[in-house]
Amino acid sequence: MTATEQPPRPTPSITALDAAALYERRTTLFDGWRTQAVGLLGPRPGDTVLDIGCGPGSNLDALRARVGPSGRILAVEETPELLDVARHRVERRGWHNVEVMSALPASAGLRSGAHAALPCAADDVLQSPARLAYLLTRLRPGARVVAGGWKLPAGWLWPFRAFVSAHYGPMVRRPAALDRPWRPLTEHLPDLTVTEFGFGTGYLAAGTLLPR
Repeated sequence: MTATEQPPRPTPSITALDAAALYERRTTLFDGWRTQAVGLLGPRPGDTVLDIGCGPGSNLDALRARVGPSGRILAVEETPELLDVARHRVERRGWHNVEVMSALPASAGLRSGAHAALPCAADDVLQSPARLAYLLTRLRPGARVVAGGWKLPAGWLWPFRAFVSAHYGPMVRRPAALDRPWRPLTEHLPDLTVTEFGFGTGYLAAGTLLPR
């Protein structure tokens, strides 16, 4: 091994794999919206994309296919077990232009600004004014933002509220925000459009960042 080579990262522990498996089971209902979300985001070859709340890396294949080897993906995941699995996925595929981290880097890491952001089930970011503002400063004017995740259904779909509260409420710090999780984005993305699916238990919110 040369001085510049890094030792291979060990296979994720059983605990990490269990956490990833649980995440995948809880998000199976929304597998179809992952493809739709990346389509709405519309990254192009060479773009830099922020994958916020990347989990075990479920969106990375689709994003990497769009940005190609000349693009860059910064994937952020705060849960250590899921972070470990995402990093292992990236290393196993040999994606040198995909970086997985526990937090967004300082501005020096994004000198030119990112072209798009995908906050995926990242309610803790969306519901925090400070964290959302910081995320948006990492983007260039006109960047695309697509947020997706769970929500509480309304109207005649109220029986599904118990299902969402039981399965996904514990995963967010402010369960009450599940009524309209995209609300904080409306002041930053004037063209925001929202699509609900899964009997009102899931959503996709897409828009374009205004120049600051």
